[in-house]
This record gives sequence, structure tokens and C-alpha cells, in this order.
Amino acid sequence: MSRVPTALPALLAIVGMLSCAAPARADPAGDKILKATDEAMTRAKDQIFEYEITTQEPGKAKTKLTMRVAIKGKSWRLIDFLAPGDIKGMRYLILSFSQMWVYLPQYQKVRRVASHARSQSFMGTALSQDDASLSTYGEFYSGKLLSETKTHWKVEGTKRPGKDAPYAKVELTIAKDTQQATELLWFNDKGAKLKTETRWDYECQGNICGPKYMKMVDHMRGGMWTEFNRLGWKVNTGIPDSEFTPRALQRAK
Repeated sequence: MSRVPTALPALLAIVGMLSCAAPARADPAGDKILKATDEAMTRAKDQIFEYEITTQEPGKAKTKLTMRVAIKGKSWRLIDFLAPGDIKGMRYLILSFSQMWVYLPQYQKVRRVASHARSQSFMGTALSQDDASLSTYGEFYSGKLLSETKTHWKVEGTKRPGKDAPYAKVELTIAKDTQQATELLWFNDKGAKLKTETRWDYECQGNICGPKYMKMVDHMRGGMWTEFNRLGWKVNTGIPDSEFTPRALQRAK
């Protein structure tokens, strides 16, 4: 009787383990939840928000600014800074994760935001310019359901290959009633937690919901934090597409 080579059983065992593990890497449940969250966040045709924003950097006095944000579709955003006086009139236009422009009133010029500047602080806050432009998750992150309660899902998002996502991984706690995140933990590729984002006091206009308060904590900058207090919110106002162009960015509001 022929003998099986001694290395073959080990090889067959490894092949068997890989064939069993491959389907486990795919997680339709996690991806489905992220897709539902993306849909819930972008359900409105357009929205207009006004925020008072407070930033606390360790060892420094708190700073405040006020801005209006107009959102259309899944990714278009127009940001107008209303106060304080030294930034009043500055405007940002975001058309996609990699397409951002800024209007500087003191120079009366529109500049495109360079890709290398996207990781820098957004107007001195705990948010980066990448944070300000990331509007959906499923396109950039592959979801995995970690746990579930009666009221929430916890989903891990891992950066999809080839996608220019700002962080290697995110852990989202998502409320089942609104299908939106109440907490997001952002990690680098070494597993270090970089930022914690919380959102609370969700309110709804029909089936369109949003948080009244948001807070971002930057753990790599000594716990620096920025809190958003929503002062006003309008839904489906009919903002024309023509408002979301670099040429229109110079027009005063």
C-alpha cells in the first residue's frame, strides 16, 4: 500500500482551513448596515444647517465660530463662515472626497485644496479637511457586524483596497431607530485610536434625521475637542445645482 507523504496531510489541512475561512471574511450583514446608514444620511434632496462651533485645545482658550452648511445629494457641500469677523465671508465647496475649493475673501480668489492638505486641521478645529468631506462610509469601508443589541449595532469598517479613505479602520455604533451613528472610533493602520466622534439628540423631519450635537476628540493632539451645536436646520429647500460650482463660490450670500 502506498504511503501518503508526511507533508501532504498538513498541506491539506491548511487548504481546508483557507477554504472554510474565505467565506467568513465576507460579511453581508455589516455591509448592509453601512449601506442603510449611508442611505439614511443622504436621503434628503438638500439640507441647510447652521452651527455654533466650540474648540478646546489643551492649554489654550476656547475658540468659537459660526458657519452655515448647505448639503445637496450624497456629497455636495457648501460651507459659509459667518463669524468671527476675521473669517466671515470665507467659503468652502466640497463636490467629492477629493474635490475641494476654498474662497478667500481677503484675496477675492478661489483656490483648490491640495490633496496633501486634506489631513490638516479644518479651520483650527479637531476635524481634518478629510473629516469635513467624508459623507458616506460603504464606498470606502467594508463592514463587519461586531455585536448587536435591541437598540444598536456595532460595525467595524475596514478600508477597501484601492480606496483613498482617511483612516484605516472605523468602529461605528449605529442606532436602529434612525440607522445613523451615535459614536465613531477612528483608527490608523497600526490599530491606534486617533479620534472619537459622538453624535446625540437626534431629531427628525419626516424620515430625515440628524443630530443636534456632535463632538470630535483628537487623541493624538492631547484630547483636543470640537463640539457642534446646531442652531438651525432646513430640509428640501430646493437649492439649485448652480450654487455648487467653483465659479459661484465667489458670490456673496
